[in-house]
Amino acid sequence: MYMLGRFVNILFLGNFSSKVKEINIQGITLVINPEKLLELVLRYAVKAEGGEVYRRYRRFRADRWYGGIATADVVGCNLRCGMCWAWRNTSYLLDVGEWLPPGEVAERLRDIAKRRGFQQVRISGGEPLIAPTHLLKVMDLLSGYVFIVETNGTLIDRQIAKELAARPNAVVRISLKGATAEEFEKITGSPGAYFYRQLNALRLLVESGMKPCHDVHPAAMLGFSTDENIKRLEKALAEIDPDLPQCIDVEYVILYPHVVRLMKTRGLTPIRAVRPDGVPAFMI
Repeated sequence: MYMLGRFVNILFLGNFSSKVKEINIQGITLVINPEKLLELVLRYAVKAEGGEVYRRYRRFRADRWYGGIATADVVGCNLRCGMCWAWRNTSYLLDVGEWLPPGEVAERLRDIAKRRGFQQVRISGGEPLIAPTHLLKVMDLLSGYVFIVETNGTLIDRQIAKELAARPNAVVRISLKGATAEEFEKITGSPGAYFYRQLNALRLLVESGMKPCHDVHPAAMLGFSTDENIKRLEKALAEIDPDLPQCIDVEYVILYPHVVRLMKTRGLTPIRAVRPDGVPAFMI
C-alpha cells in the first residue's frame, strides 16, 4: 500500500468538537491529530542529554531561497500538509537522521554561511518550535546572522513569542496553511481551529514587539485558495495589524514529482501551482 505502510503510525484518528473534513486515503478515513503528532516527535526525534536538548537532522545545505541561506533540515512536524515538499525526508518521519545538540547545528550552519557568504540561516524541513529550547540556543549561537524562523505557528504561545521577540536576529515567518480554516482542513486534514492558532501566533508576536513586515511576516499557501478567500485572509490579517496584508509571502504548490504523488494520494488538486523549473521570483 503506497505511503500508508510506512506512515500509518503517524496519522491519527481524533475526537474534535470542531467539524473537519475527513481524509480518505485508499479507503481509510483519517482525521490527523496535531497533538498526537507532537507527542510522537517529542518521543522519537527530541531528547535531552548532558544538559542539552538534541534533535534529529537529516542534512545541511546551501539554498537559493531568500537570496541565499544556510539551511538545516530537521526531522519531525506536528502537521501533515498534503503538498509538503519535505514529506519523504523529514516532516513525516521520526526515526531518521543524526542526533545533534544546538552547538553542532550552529557550527554547521555557520560553516555553510561563511563559505557561501550568506547572512541568513534557518532550520527547515520540519517544525523548529517543537523543541523551542533547542531552537533558541541555536539562534543565540548564531546572533551574528539573520535567523529566519519558518514555523506553522501552532505552537507559539505568549512566552515563546516573547522569547523570539527578545532576539534581535530573529525574523519569524508564519506559514499559513490556506486562507481560511476550511482550506486549512483541506490541506492538513486537521481541525480548522489550528488555523486560528496560526493567526493568533501573528498577533502574539506583534504584541510582543515584533515589527510587522520586518521582524514577522505572514506566509500563505494560496495554491488552493479562491480569490474570495484570499480577501477574507487579508481582512483577518488587517485586524491583527494593518500592515500585515501588505507583506504576505505568497506560496503556490511546486509540482515536484513526489509532491504530485502525495497530493494524488490525499485527493488534493491545486488551483495555482508552478513547475520546479518555473518558480517565480516572488517565491524565491
